Amino acid sequence: MRREVSAGGVVVREHEGSLELAVIRPRGRRVWALPKGHIDEGETAEQAAIREVREETGLSVTLEADLGPIHYSYHFRGERIFKSVHFFLFRFHAGDIDRLEEAMREEVDEARWIPLADAAHQLAYRGEREVVARALTQLKGP
Repeated sequence: MRREVSAGGVVVREHEGSLELAVIRPRGRRVWALPKGHIDEGETAEQAAIREVREETGLSVTLEADLGPIHYSYHFRGERIFKSVHFFLFRFHAGDIDRLEEAMREEVDEARWIPLADAAHQLAYRGEREVVARALTQLKGP
């Protein structure tokens, strides 16, 4: 079984007294997901997550915490692939969501803010919902 390793971000901001989460709609899909992608040669998982968030959402972010990985498998062109995605909690720093380079429109149809409280119902993938729950625990503190 082929293995892949990626990195991604749970990006939050405070807006009008509530926390919001940055999500993407991957190209040609009708689901909402977290920004993530492959780790390039020479990058750390954290560096890759920051780059992927910027490329897929248009946002600059500041690291808050390492949320750990999620693991899953999927099929692609008849091959089963085991994937690990290392996630990080980030705070929004700057940028306009969904202002992407044109080349990124091949990967992302839309990026938007949603209420963080709605993430459990709007995110399509169980592992991503679980990592957002970890982020909520971090945000609430001890």
